[in-house]
Amino acid sequence: MLFHSFDFLVFFGVFLLGFVVLRGRARLLFTLLASFLFYSRWYPPYAFLLVFLTFYAYFAALAKPSRASFAWIVLGAFFPLIFFKYTHFFIENSEQLFHVKIPIQARFPLPLGISFITFTVVAYLADVRRGKVAAERDFGKFALYVSFFPHLIAGPIMRPKELLPQFKHLGLRKKFVKVGLLLFAIGMLKKVVFADGMAPIVNKIYFESAQADLPHVLLALYAFAIQIYCDFSGYTDMATGIAFLLGIWLPLNFNRPYLASSIRDFWHRWHITLSRWLRDYLYIPLGGSRHGYVRTVLVLMVTMLLGGLWHGAAWTFVFWGFLHGLVLAIEYSIKKFFKLASKIPLWLKRLYAFHLVAFTWIFFRARDWTEALNILRGFRIPGDWLATLTSYSFPIGLIIVYFLVQRWDRISLSVSLVRRLPGPFVYALVFIVIISSIVLSAGNPSAFIYFDF
Repeated sequence: MLFHSFDFLVFFGVFLLGFVVLRGRARLLFTLLASFLFYSRWYPPYAFLLVFLTFYAYFAALAKPSRASFAWIVLGAFFPLIFFKYTHFFIENSEQLFHVKIPIQARFPLPLGISFITFTVVAYLADVRRGKVAAERDFGKFALYVSFFPHLIAGPIMRPKELLPQFKHLGLRKKFVKVGLLLFAIGMLKKVVFADGMAPIVNKIYFESAQADLPHVLLALYAFAIQIYCDFSGYTDMATGIAFLLGIWLPLNFNRPYLASSIRDFWHRWHITLSRWLRDYLYIPLGGSRHGYVRTVLVLMVTMLLGGLWHGAAWTFVFWGFLHGLVLAIEYSIKKFFKLASKIPLWLKRLYAFHLVAFTWIFFRARDWTEALNILRGFRIPGDWLATLTSYSFPIGLIIVYFLVQRWDRISLSVSLVRRLPGPFVYALVFIVIISSIVLSAGNPSAFIYFDF
């Protein structure tokens, strides 16, 4: 079920009836059951993976493994993700590298949200191992931590200390209703109007990349940057709004990333919970910045290469991660040896960061190297600017609107604003946005981009 679909609104309406009636542990278990039903709705046979990872992490943490065995336990937690997402990638590349034919068919449908579920489970195991949290003995509470449906499919990636303590406050609170509904409506607006408004032109230009010229390539560059942000942050806003209605506050996952002044700053603003995860469970354990300049640069590169591979089993994703790692290393070197950043105007740093990020999105969006190279070749073909501007006035208008309003795209601002607005106005606004979004999606809402990761 998609958050902006009619099916979900029915599901959530029925769920709320039971949620309000029940109290205490019954409410927690009811939310747990609803979360498993929510996940099973996509593809019931894969529900066993959610069950398996939940039981696996619960008992593994209670077992208090040694340092040596903990590495194997973490590998076991990653096994479903590696098997379903990367088996075909490994087989295909092994065949090309060793010039052999491996008689194994390994194209499996990717289990929904498997990356986010795995990262949530590994964060719990690592934090218990480090003594940051105690192993949770209440299985129902732990199972809800893993499967809580607002964040289950595409994050935010939760830490145990962020979510587990909040379950004792699970409940509908009148003062949170306005905020939750408005955040949900904002997220739906981002997804249906901006992200889905950009999707057709982005798809068209990439599918016809062999004919791409400079005006079309630049349009795709800007349009996809906005599409992927509004798609993913739209999901996060809706997830945050739903969780807030249930008395749960999810951590901030986006903070106006296209106002970043560097690539390092971008990763402090974009998919913040993933950045923290990579920092705490990969970058720092590999040595971080504690062992000198060369080691720091190498660890940066490894972290971003693996971050790229996490996004998709394709070399284009790995190259996308490599580019970000390379620029992070360059920025780190400049800051360490030259101290130039303070001499550059903020507007110029923001211009640099956005366009570099937008450029690297080419390798993220392209289906293969051929498509990516076609888009790159398009930069050299002058094209007809006037015809492009005339033909695509609507997406160009959306791009302009986004850049005009992005400075106000803050959850904290929405929370502050909604508290000053009268309830009837907020409820009317939310109703109009939801109904309009359902109508605009024409009964066939598109999936979120990050559901594929």
